[in-house]
Amino acid sequence: MTESRFEPRILGFLCNWCCYTAADSAGVGRYQYPPNLRVIRMMCTGRLDASFPLEALASGADGVFVGGCHLGECHYQDGNYHALITAGFVRKVLESLGVDQGRFLIDWASAAEGPRFVQIITDFTSLVRELGPLGASEGQDADALRNRLKTAADAARGLKARTGLLKAAKAIVKQGDYKPESIASIITEKCAKTLDAVLAGGS
Repeated sequence: MTESRFEPRILGFLCNWCCYTAADSAGVGRYQYPPNLRVIRMMCTGRLDASFPLEALASGADGVFVGGCHLGECHYQDGNYHALITAGFVRKVLESLGVDQGRFLIDWASAAEGPRFVQIITDFTSLVRELGPLGASEGQDADALRNRLKTAADAARGLKARTGLLKAAKAIVKQGDYKPESIASIITEKCAKTLDAVLAGGS
């Protein structure tokens, strides 16, 4: 008997105007892509809360995708730039918890880019499949890791976390540098106490 292949559970938070429409156009065009993605439609990725990806992983997802408009093309001017900042904070939390960074992705596809959306999801699904169930590539007990993620998600909804992330966002917007390494540096500088509070489960 052959062993069945692991199929990851992936949750996607998609912008209504671009990435969700790209997914819809891919379906209309009958493009084939892995069926692992479950979608939550958002009006804008700028509405992404840091707790959302953490809660998704804590609740059973093996990977989380955030998809929106290309930078500079947001229907709400700068929502996707704010999503980049939130994603940077989430990555810091995941790194501190020992979660493989490959399990979280933020990327862009316009409404007309159905084939691009298909490629993004196909590649991401393949990567998460290789990582295995949450906890496998991390070398951690899955239940214990999900419990820590749930605690972090709860704390990320607290006032202390939101205030700290807002301060970091203001500094990043003022600087105008949205490279991942620059965002990570400012979050490390401005959100040290916030990160500590989230990882400790405090609000």
